[in-house]
Amino acid sequence: MSSIENKRIALFPGTFDPFTIGHQSLVRRGLELVDEIVISIGINDKKLTYFSLEKRMEAIWNLYKDNPRVKVMSYNQLTVRIPLKRSEPALS
Repeated sequence: MSSIENKRIALFPGTFDPFTIGHQSLVRRGLELVDEIVISIGINDKKLTYFSLEKRMEAIWNLYKDNPRVKVMSYNQLTVRIPLKRSEPALS
């Protein structure tokens, strides 16, 4: 595995309401190209969602809990402002 300085990290932002088989396919294929994928659930109070943020995070985390190369987080800022050099786990 690469050192933190050389780690290739992909950000996968979205609402993920719900997280679909297509999203899973993108993560699977993305892991062939990068060292880590950060699935980032955007919070937008103006967007009506079917599932709560907590349920979406839990569902995605449960899919990837055994894969240390996939992290799950939420954010409520511009996507471009999300730091990718995170030392703590996004969800534990």
